[in-house]
Amino acid sequence: MRITRLVVALDELVPEILDHTKAPGLSVAVGMGEEVAWAQGYGRADLATGRPMTSDTVGPTGSDCKTYTAAAAMQLVERGLIGLDDPINDHLEGLRVVNPHGDRAITLRDLLTHRSGLGTNFGNSDTVPPPPLGEHLRQVFRRARSDAYGGSIVPFWGTKVGVNYQYSNVGIALVGYLVEQLNPDRVSFSEYVRRHVFEPLAMTSTCFPPAQVPNHVPADLLARRSVGYATLPGFHFPLPQIHIGDYPAGTALSTPSDHARFVLAMLNGGRLASGSILAPATAAAMLAPQAAAGPDPNRAIGFVWSVFHHGTKEGYVGHGGEHMWGWNHFARGWPHHRVSVVVSTNQWDLGDLGTSERPSHFAGRLVAGVVTAWVNGLDPLPRRSSTSARSWVAGALVADRLTNRLGISTPPSPEQVARIAEQTVVAPGTPWDPQVFQEAIHQVYVGPDSLRKNVQITREEVPDHQRELVQRQLGVPGLGNQLPPLD
Repeated sequence: MRITRLVVALDELVPEILDHTKAPGLSVAVGMGEEVAWAQGYGRADLATGRPMTSDTVGPTGSDCKTYTAAAAMQLVERGLIGLDDPINDHLEGLRVVNPHGDRAITLRDLLTHRSGLGTNFGNSDTVPPPPLGEHLRQVFRRARSDAYGGSIVPFWGTKVGVNYQYSNVGIALVGYLVEQLNPDRVSFSEYVRRHVFEPLAMTSTCFPPAQVPNHVPADLLARRSVGYATLPGFHFPLPQIHIGDYPAGTALSTPSDHARFVLAMLNGGRLASGSILAPATAAAMLAPQAAAGPDPNRAIGFVWSVFHHGTKEGYVGHGGEHMWGWNHFARGWPHHRVSVVVSTNQWDLGDLGTSERPSHFAGRLVAGVVTAWVNGLDPLPRRSSTSARSWVAGALVADRLTNRLGISTPPSPEQVARIAEQTVVAPGTPWDPQVFQEAIHQVYVGPDSLRKNVQITREEVPDHQRELVQRQLGVPGLGNQLPPLD
């Protein structure tokens, strides 16, 4: 695949994405085969100084670093130091973890597939750096209470072991503690991951500290870190540093290029030309479905990785992450094509929906949509400008509401359409092309099987990766997800 067309598309669309999401800046890298093929920064890493976001800007990965923790644990499995189905209490020093709901002991496999029964939590964070990992976890399990709102929303233990997928930062912190206890180098978790994951893959701008402070992070990386902003409409708040106690679940710093190399290594059987971190069979198992991850049959959980449409040409794996309250990170890889994309943004939208559809992931998902179109052989460059696309979708929605939505078989007349366009009140600064608006109304099909036919028309006129952007601008979130798939 030639990357030129993708670069042109991203150069056109990323400024729109930043404007729409109000993210200060965004850095993206695309990997192909065993190398990063392209990387670029857009916008600002620091609004106060005007420092630009570049491909070398460092950002917190948030939960995306759980994949590093999982890789380190699987290295210990390969060495026979722990088995996937070993009870973790056989290997924990000074800590005993028992799910009060039963019915059996928690295993490493349970932790890596988020099926230990632990409830969802927010990382047991504080405004001061955490104590050593073992001490922190002993405190957490003594309290046996979720952190969010003092445990009043989510229970610490949610289900029996192995029953349901329930994302847990504490669970991955336990995985990190196992790595710290069992690694043959007898070094800290952070040092082990540096030696055995980052160094072999030449990830020179990545570290995994217990806290993002000078005595744990090289000065060069801290100097290149973006400023994180918490956002609400009209506001960018640079909030105080938050430190994550469950740090193997969320404190790494990296660049998109470095993380893209890690994703490529996983897609390439655990290795790059610079070195190897896993055996091919182990890497493949991590990216293969190990358990269900909810009602969607096309989504599963591997070992930490989310797996979508496994075994198909379009199938992909991924993860995402956020670091409170100012950054988000998004990664996706296509095993069949051996392509990866990683996006880092210095924003956390405080309008958090509490799901993977939260606003903070929006910029990364939109960029991934552009890359997905290119990976799957479609033209990533939209045929319409943002103004044209927005006006076309508006016209298509108006036409549907005047006809198919109510079962009306008579389309509006040209005179009616012209009058609608002429009398439309457009807010100052709103992109508007009345001619395209009218064309869309006339183009929408009215009659039998209208929904399916109009899905086809919409996909021809406005590609998926741009339609989500313009639909949300029109205040119709999720419309594209409600449309039936094409055969």
